[in-house]
Amino acid sequence: MGNSHEGHDHGPSNLKSINSAFYIGIFLNAVFTAIEFIVGFANNSLALIADATHNLSDVASLVISLIGMRLAQKSATKLYSYGYKKASILASMINAVLLLFVVFTIVKEAIERFNSPPEVTGKVIIITALIGVLINTISAYLFYKGQKDDINVKGAFLHLVVDALISVGVVISGIVIYYTNWNIIDPIISLIIGAVILLTTWGLFKESLKLTLDGIPKEIDFNTIEVMIRSVNDVLDVHHIHIWALSTKMNALTAHIVVDPVTSMTKIEKLKKEITHKLVHENIKHVTLQIDTEGDCEDVDCS
Repeated sequence: MGNSHEGHDHGPSNLKSINSAFYIGIFLNAVFTAIEFIVGFANNSLALIADATHNLSDVASLVISLIGMRLAQKSATKLYSYGYKKASILASMINAVLLLFVVFTIVKEAIERFNSPPEVTGKVIIITALIGVLINTISAYLFYKGQKDDINVKGAFLHLVVDALISVGVVISGIVIYYTNWNIIDPIISLIIGAVILLTTWGLFKESLKLTLDGIPKEIDFNTIEVMIRSVNDVLDVHHIHIWALSTKMNALTAHIVVDPVTSMTKIEKLKKEITHKLVHENIKHVTLQIDTEGDCEDVDCS
């Protein structure tokens, strides 16, 4: 006897604000990237042109996250019975890999600059970098709340924070070099920024990889769920518990619940509703329960 029940959502939806954040972030970063290209070519600045090229990856990152989020909202089909909810997890994984690639690029460039320090940074480059700090900080702030419980949004948030850090590094190194000619500060700050990015990105990468492989989301404790189910009246045992993420916003659970063979249908329906309701409060909103009796365990593995 089985039951598939998708729980109701107790939390307010901030989907509209997240959508707006993506569109605003994409627009601001696309405009800034264009400005950087124009200023870079006008001032013959390879640094600005290179940074503008990097900023294109931020625009791409935001677009990837937006596509992942929109696909996750699509309805299920006969071919994709859960819909495209996993797309948001895939998007977070892609963004994590992109961020790690950014770290590799920064470290590689910093090492090269130790051997050949950059020329004195002009005021135009410093001003342009300050604009980058402002735009990326504003964009990151738009995602601050949403990134706390959605790793896809967190991926977009970290990209923007990373770019703000890079721009801060450009400003600091530019000012120091401009007034002291101490060119070695540029690769030193680059390495520090690379280390900060790696520390903040590694967690996103590990969690994205785990969810891609249907691991249990970090906010859910398996033992707590098992104890909670066992505590429900008329539940004798529970086995075959599987918990995984359908998307970055929705978790699922399947389990076999063992009851006494004489348990009435009324009590069975009551315990299923009680378990499902409790699981919703544990952020598990798609629940499928298989009801077994003690005799069923003689023929199947109930471990």
